Amino acid sequence: MAGASVAMAAGVSAFYYICLRDTADRRAGTMQMKLRYIWIPVILIITAGLCCSYFVFGKQSQQQAAKQMQVKAMKELQEPVIEIIQEPVTSEIQQEETEASESTEVPYDYFNPVPVSEAVEDSYFDDAVFIGDSRTEGFFLNAGPGDSRAYAYRGLTVETVMTKPVVYQDGVKCSAIDALRATSFSKVYIMLGINEIGWVYSDVFIEKYVALIDEIRSINPDAKIYLQSILPVSESVSTTHSYIKNDKIQEYNALIQQMAGEQGVYYLNVAEVMASEQGALPEDAAFDGIHLKREYCEAWLEYLRIHTVP
Repeated sequence: MAGASVAMAAGVSAFYYICLRDTADRRAGTMQMKLRYIWIPVILIITAGLCCSYFVFGKQSQQQAAKQMQVKAMKELQEPVIEIIQEPVTSEIQQEETEASESTEVPYDYFNPVPVSEAVEDSYFDDAVFIGDSRTEGFFLNAGPGDSRAYAYRGLTVETVMTKPVVYQDGVKCSAIDALRATSFSKVYIMLGINEIGWVYSDVFIEKYVALIDEIRSINPDAKIYLQSILPVSESVSTTHSYIKNDKIQEYNALIQQMAGEQGVYYLNVAEVMASEQGALPEDAAFDGIHLKREYCEAWLEYLRIHTVP
């Protein structure tokens, strides 16, 4: 557009220049006047040609530029848009913490008694061994579960269980712990302590009990070990016996529970299902105030059925 304006301005300027010169030449009457008449149409034709050329070619250039822009826009629309999704970066520490929280299980609280659980069948006890004194003998005779075994004897203690030959094994009499060595088992139920209440030092009782647990673990490290609380005696026995007293039994049970927590074995508070509100064994529960009748042996077994760990 600027070029056309310049051409037109040049043509007009030339035209006016010629006209002015023409006026002067007429007065002079020279031959140059005729020549200027010839240049006037030539200049006008050239000016008109320049203007037409601009409009024709300029129009084509604009159309071509517009077409190129349109083609470029179409290409941009046709190109696939790739969206980059940046995943959140998790640090190694966060990943380790997440994996640790998923894999870490809540540790079992051995300091508390085994809680109530879903009842198990008698077959649960097929691979169990019961170790104890005359109370365990009576329990096994009256309510022994499944195919379990009992290595029990009257007057057995946490000390004599390791040494005193009280169990027949292949025709030979041996100690309970020796019989256990020759037995396939995965669970051990222990109730000992009533005969040790008369001991002068309770710490000796715990020391011997820990030694028994260690020995069982050396035989089968994967075995589940259940320590049963000492059952109470009747009030009449507690008040008349020389050393078997219910308050002493409660003291020893507290020591056994504490030891279970420290050793990482299971504590069964069987006494809670046997004791009256006064903490004594009901008078009709035992023949002599100590050894249970069948009904209470069955209640003992039922307690074991609903207090197990996976």
